[in-house]
Amino acid sequence: MNSSITDSQKGMIFMLIAVFVIPFSDAIGKWLSSTYSPMQITFFRFVLQAILIYFLAKILRKQIRSFKMIYLYLAFFISSCMFFIFWGLVYLPLANNIALFFIEPLILTFLSIIFLKEKITRSLIGVLVVGLIGTMIIIRPNWSAYGTAAILPILAAMFYALYLMTIRVSKDIKDSFTMHFWIGIVASVIISIILLFTQTSDFEMVSFNELDHSLWWLVFLLAVVTIVSQLLVSNALYYANASSIASFQYLEIISATLLGWIIFDDIPDNLTILGAIIVIASGLYLIKVERKKKD
Repeated sequence: MNSSITDSQKGMIFMLIAVFVIPFSDAIGKWLSSTYSPMQITFFRFVLQAILIYFLAKILRKQIRSFKMIYLYLAFFISSCMFFIFWGLVYLPLANNIALFFIEPLILTFLSIIFLKEKITRSLIGVLVVGLIGTMIIIRPNWSAYGTAAILPILAAMFYALYLMTIRVSKDIKDSFTMHFWIGIVASVIISIILLFTQTSDFEMVSFNELDHSLWWLVFLLAVVTIVSQLLVSNALYYANASSIASFQYLEIISATLLGWIIFDDIPDNLTILGAIIVIASGLYLIKVERKKKD
């Protein structure tokens, strides 16, 4: 038995950290949504991403390499994801929004089968299904309660799955700093064009509201948290198969529930706790399965 940590286990560790960090960006986005539109928040997020990544690369002496066309697709997918996430947070509680987003691992698993030809075992499918059941127990989906707003995090999940799959398919992407810098630049340009041509409309979700300078620290924090989480996810995908780490995203519900409770006074009930226990159990079982495969 080899006691040294494997690449798959490294990927799991990166993903485990990421899923506890990501809900913080959602909580900040929900807080900002009372002042700024979802498109405006998305714009701030990617502009600051490009700036922070550039200076971080300089500090760490990382070289930002030339632009690749693949960054255009990645920027479109992830900026669309963030826009729908922030839009959903305008209407939905934090935990509910993320719970609906949890259809993404299933989408990613199906994409992995189709495009990556990854071997999907019965145990892995079982873990994904059990995790999804736990999530549904938490949210107790009811169309009459949330209406069409429930579609928004599902759309975000679709775009995020496409984003992760594109990273996985593109074998030439080895430099996270370069990738996230160009994604920030391209996404900022795309969103700027959208904002420019939509300001005469009455659609509030794409409006550019007056800047509140007292909130700049939150905008900056949003950028920092999202950059850290994306770097963690990128490294996770570099070391592990997309299908192997898919179930870990269900663990986001833990920190999301806690943040919703502390910040927005959304107190979880007994069913929420039950669902969280099921989600945790599915993640722990996946780790056990992966360890057996490597032993």
